[in-house]
Amino acid sequence: MIKSILSFDWALLFLWMMATTWGWLLGGFILPGLALVTSGFMVAVFQWLVLQGRVPRPWRWIVMTTIGWIAGYLIAFYLLPPELETLTGVVIGLTAGVAQWIILRREVHWAGWWIVFSMMGWVTGLHLLSGIFLTGIMAGTLTGMCLEVLLRNPKPGTITASSSL
Repeated sequence: MIKSILSFDWALLFLWMMATTWGWLLGGFILPGLALVTSGFMVAVFQWLVLQGRVPRPWRWIVMTTIGWIAGYLIAFYLLPPELETLTGVVIGLTAGVAQWIILRREVHWAGWWIVFSMMGWVTGLHLLSGIFLTGIMAGTLTGMCLEVLLRNPKPGTITASSSL
């Protein structure tokens, strides 16, 4: 038990938190009118850097995350009534999480947990503990902890399985 706690990849968690936070911050400055969409894209780009060597073809992360964020934004903007704006984090966490799950399900066991942690991360970051820095930090911390655990359980024949031997 102690060995598994000590072997936690704290560097991965830190890099993931920073990638999510910087992506969130920079995305809000690029196109302020579409901050949720551009922030989602920038988060994907920075997270892609962290995923190098950890998943095959990590460029897919940018594509799928952007699709997930755009879908979440459109659903939240057009289908959620203004009084239910707090559900935006749930919707975006769900749509982005499902899009990213499509990649992770081929690489790791228990990838379905990614969707749950994505929703929790973005609900916490966008609504419960929101702020210019806290949004990315909260989402990055929750999803980063999940990612670290998932990458410990690669499916046979994946890059993560080969590199852990």
